[in-house]
Amino acid sequence: MKPDSFVQQAERDAKIVQALHVARYTLVIHDGNMIRCEGEEWQLDFRREIALLGEAMELLGIDTSQPLIAPVQWKDEDED
Repeated sequence: MKPDSFVQQAERDAKIVQALHVARYTLVIHDGNMIRCEGEEWQLDFRREIALLGEAMELLGIDTSQPLIAPVQWKDEDED
């Protein structure tokens, strides 16, 4: 395998892992939220999806017990 191919594969894998982290994080922070729509109310339950993502990440050797820092997009001061 050429070095360039190895680097490209590692970059691709890193993007996949980042996407899994963000998906799991998003589900975790929304799990249990109450939703109200057209007079009805229900609670979101993403436990099964969170478990599936966790299992997939563990198969990839990712430690899901470590906290994931919340993604913050700071507003540029020039964009006021």
